[in-house]
Amino acid sequence: MNLLFTFIVVLIIIFIGYFAKRINLLKLDDVEILNKIVIYIAMPALVFYSLYNADLSLIPKIGMLPFINISIALICALIVYLILSYLKIDSKKKWSIVLVSSMANTGFFGFPIILGIYGNNGLIRAIFYDIGTTVIFIIFNIILILKYNGEFKVLIKKILTFPILWAVIFGFCLNYLNISLGYICLTSLEYLKNLTIPLIMLSLGLSIDFKGFKENINVVLFTSFIKLILAPLILLLIVNIINLGTLEETIAICEAAMPPAMLALVIALNYGLDTDIASDCIFIDMMISLITLPIIMSII
Repeated sequence: MNLLFTFIVVLIIIFIGYFAKRINLLKLDDVEILNKIVIYIAMPALVFYSLYNADLSLIPKIGMLPFINISIALICALIVYLILSYLKIDSKKKWSIVLVSSMANTGFFGFPIILGIYGNNGLIRAIFYDIGTTVIFIIFNIILILKYNGEFKVLIKKILTFPILWAVIFGFCLNYLNISLGYICLTSLEYLKNLTIPLIMLSLGLSIDFKGFKENINVVLFTSFIKLILAPLILLLIVNIINLGTLEETIAICEAAMPPAMLALVIALNYGLDTDIASDCIFIDMMISLITLPIIMSII
């Protein structure tokens, strides 16, 4: 599927979700239900199915992708933290901005885009890249637990009950051990994984709120520059030094250019950070990325 066609399809489905909210066919509260279906059923099925059928001989080639993700996230986090510390921004506001400026939506937003344009070969690489996002999620939780006296047992519980993590583990293991799941099981998984993209796009459409742009315009534009422009540029320098394969470089740059992750808002909520700024940046940057992403993807 070509770039223009993919983004047209994505925009249509997002608009359907937004329009459904406008005419009260669906409500903002329904986002939570859709997200639970995606996170606990559809996306784990997509990740598991993809890894179960993946060519494991690719691992030496694409194994660097999680580490590249972690590196670019920490570089962006450090840049933003130093700038905001110099400006003496309030601590909880500062950490909210750090989160949304460094954590990319590599799964919830990245998977549909990558799959639509680069197919299953691109998706496998995107899944590997997304493993780094899970590690970043853990790192930020540890930092904020130490800073705001959170509980490590809550973090451990979240990690152990994160369904996509188990989808990665079981997908790898069953593939490596060459265990057959049978036609019925694989067909069921295929039906479930096919729910992922439309549900994600509908959820994003329901989540769109244009009010935040006026209220936090300076912060939104700052995070847009860091996340949507600077991050892929820095990553471009990194992959040129490392000398990855062509497709690996392309997927890495695309994923680095994704808007802020929804997980950033989850962390902000857990530690009482500035959730208004976090949510505004996430949703507005997501809409801005629909302009910046096609430009970046057409260049690389």
